[in-house]
Amino acid sequence: MWLISLFKASQLLIQQPLTCLSAFCLKDTDTKGRFSSPVLDVTEKQLIIERNQTLQLNCRGRWELQWVLPSGVPKVYHGTQIEETRCGKKNNQYCSRLMLSPALAQHTGSYRCRYRQKHRKQASVIGVSDSQRPFVKVQSEIPDVVYMKEGELLVFPCRVTNPDANVSLVKFPFHRIAPDYRNIIWNSRQGFTIRSPTFFYIGLFSCETIVNGVKYSNRFLTHRPVNKILDVYLNSTGLVHTLQGQMLALNCTVTAEWNARVSISWTYPQKANGSATIIRRISRSRTNMLFYSVLTIPRLSKADRGLYKCHVTSGPSKRETNTTVIVYDQPFIQLKHRDGPVVQASAGQKSFRLTPKLRAFPAPEVIWLKDGMVAAEQCSRYHADRFSLVIRDVAEEDAGIYTILTGIQQYGLFQNLTLTLVVNVKPQIGEKTVSSRQPGTVQRGSRQALHCTSHGVPPPQIQWLWHPCPPKGVFVCIFACMQELFFVFPQTVGVLTVGKALISGIYRCVASNLMGRDELDIRFYVTDVKGGLIASLEEEPREGGDLHLVCIANRHLYSDLSWYRLTNQPTTSEEASVLGGELTEGQFSHTLYLLLKNVTSQDSGTYRCSATHLLTGEHTHLDTAVEITGVSLRVIVLNTHTHIHALLKGIVYSNMNILSSFTHPFVVPDLYDFLCCMEHNMDI
Repeated sequence: MWLISLFKASQLLIQQPLTCLSAFCLKDTDTKGRFSSPVLDVTEKQLIIERNQTLQLNCRGRWELQWVLPSGVPKVYHGTQIEETRCGKKNNQYCSRLMLSPALAQHTGSYRCRYRQKHRKQASVIGVSDSQRPFVKVQSEIPDVVYMKEGELLVFPCRVTNPDANVSLVKFPFHRIAPDYRNIIWNSRQGFTIRSPTFFYIGLFSCETIVNGVKYSNRFLTHRPVNKILDVYLNSTGLVHTLQGQMLALNCTVTAEWNARVSISWTYPQKANGSATIIRRISRSRTNMLFYSVLTIPRLSKADRGLYKCHVTSGPSKRETNTTVIVYDQPFIQLKHRDGPVVQASAGQKSFRLTPKLRAFPAPEVIWLKDGMVAAEQCSRYHADRFSLVIRDVAEEDAGIYTILTGIQQYGLFQNLTLTLVVNVKPQIGEKTVSSRQPGTVQRGSRQALHCTSHGVPPPQIQWLWHPCPPKGVFVCIFACMQELFFVFPQTVGVLTVGKALISGIYRCVASNLMGRDELDIRFYVTDVKGGLIASLEEEPREGGDLHLVCIANRHLYSDLSWYRLTNQPTTSEEASVLGGELTEGQFSHTLYLLLKNVTSQDSGTYRCSATHLLTGEHTHLDTAVEITGVSLRVIVLNTHTHIHALLKGIVYSNMNILSSFTHPFVVPDLYDFLCCMEHNMDI
């Protein structure tokens, strides 16, 4: 018995409504125009015929027609006949007749009549009922494999020849699954469809039906394909260097998930000649599958050099990896300077690498020497990295002559290369470390030599600067200044000679090279005061006379000059003992004069000159002890004139000692009048 279901299609199939009857879906015929789609002579929606009967279908349309048959009908089948004619009242139509005899169960399916050049068609679904063959496909003992893919429907294609057959889906061994038409749908033309399959549907399933008391089944084994490729790598990731005549073996290893199936293929220069043999192997680990493909070429030739690619596919997933094979005629060593025979580093660098240009095959043995001795044995900061010598924390003592020794003993090949390493050092002025950094004074008009010794690589250049800048037309070195440079590698000694010191200021020594610069400031203060600060008594005082005290200080070193007297009696404040004075400013120094008139013995004491150091901010002072003494009249009278004369020469005048005091003062009242008198009577 045949089962036929008719449905028509047009170029606007997606926009047409669907009507479902007996689980066979039909499309309404396009009504836009006559013969816009071909017309079949079958009016029933379903057509069922018996096995071995003859199927005859007629199709009419406006253009040339062709038939599309089910997959169960072989392309070359002796029982298939197609007759094409022109028809209609004016023979302006095309007619086609399909005859299939005998009709068999596997011929069940959809028969379509369509235009050759257009998409409009009309189709019929025809079933051939066979009581001895309820399933369209007859299986062997091996079950068919159905694939369960993520996000896709799972279909068990157990199509039947009779749409009314009662078919059950059974999971091994005895679990029957009933259609619910939500997730599990039965269709006689498709089989069982699972819309949202889970891991439950992995296993062995069968479609079962009973006809005339006989049980028939189609068996299916579900397989969940895994296509994820975790990793692909070759045993050699970089360039492969080898010699002509040697063997090449490349191993492509693929790591994939469990249940994955991968395909590994190679492309290589001599693939067309089949010069390589390929061996495949599979192994398992606890978590992954490992696939190996080993390509081997027993004897390499120059034609085998080039790119070798390993291609891996697993379903839609694709990966590849490659390497380049370089084939040499014979072993060799090529050793050259990379940046010339002299290389430069800088002191303080974290790391410096000596790397010559070295090409060799096979890989040579390498030894580095420094000044004729094995470098690694001289210093722990030296270590070899393949063909390079790495120097960590570069220091000045790393400079020297380095030699690289290379050799391939098995072939008797040896070659050496020498490099000179220069370590550049930033200038350092030696006087900065030994100088007390205290300001210096030079005597006015003296000849001075300023020294500046700088160490550095390359030897520094020395320049002398002056501060402050003099006015235009005024020369600092009025009397000959001479600059001399002495080079004693790696030092430079600069000597600036000032012929006659007349101007105060700062001389700056600047030492510079390509690594940087260093500076030293030399304070040059010209003074007419020895030591920079002095206090003195202009003339010896006498009672009734004037006391003249002088405090002289270098104007570049001291300020705030003041005189005050120290007394044994406590004072309420220091200001009470401050004395006046007259300050005069000179070219090289300041002078503070103190004048006390009509002094008496009560004015004896310690007089202090105080000043503030301009550079250090410290307060300093110098003390002058002054004692004014006299002799009583009775003592002078009793003495001889000679004695009196001695008194006049030695005692009447006070003695002045800096930072000293008198312990036994004595006073003679009105001694001045007495001496004046004695002066007038000395010759009587």
